[in-house]
Amino acid sequence: MLTITYVKGNIFDSKKLMTKFKQMESKKRCERLKITRLELERSRIRKKTDFGTDVGLILDSGTRLYHGDVIVSNTNKFIMIEQLPEKVISIRIKKLKNPTGLITLGHIIGNRHKPIVINNDILYFPIQAYSEVEVFKKLLLDVVTNLDLEVGEQIFQPQHGIYMHEH
Repeated sequence: MLTITYVKGNIFDSKKLMTKFKQMESKKRCERLKITRLELERSRIRKKTDFGTDVGLILDSGTRLYHGDVIVSNTNKFIMIEQLPEKVISIRIKKLKNPTGLITLGHIIGNRHKPIVINNDILYFPIQAYSEVEVFKKLLLDVVTNLDLEVGEQIFQPQHGIYMHEH
């Protein structure tokens, strides 16, 4: 087992690591440790990469992993964290004349302890199952006629500063 105790950096934050990633990818030496968003929060993980390398992460308490984090970078091997896509609801407000609808929407999502992202006036938050869409439609019955709800899969990265731990 390959034991990792720290993160070297992130390919999206470092031009040097991005260059190394592209170089190792072209040589078929780039491995991915595929993990869920909830696993990103853990400081102890043992998993295999897509190439079969057994990796044990033993990180300092409070360390959070991110999509694109590099945990091994040498001449023979490059291993990065790849966050798995998950089910996400997107909500676009079509028209709203009364702020009560926005307050209701915020209360319902906040009461579910969902992390969110707001991008181009669209609100995104993760769900565990497609059945949650029906639950949210029922909860938002008074304002749902003014909302477009869609479900898709994406790599969800909670908005900085408004992240909530899900229950």
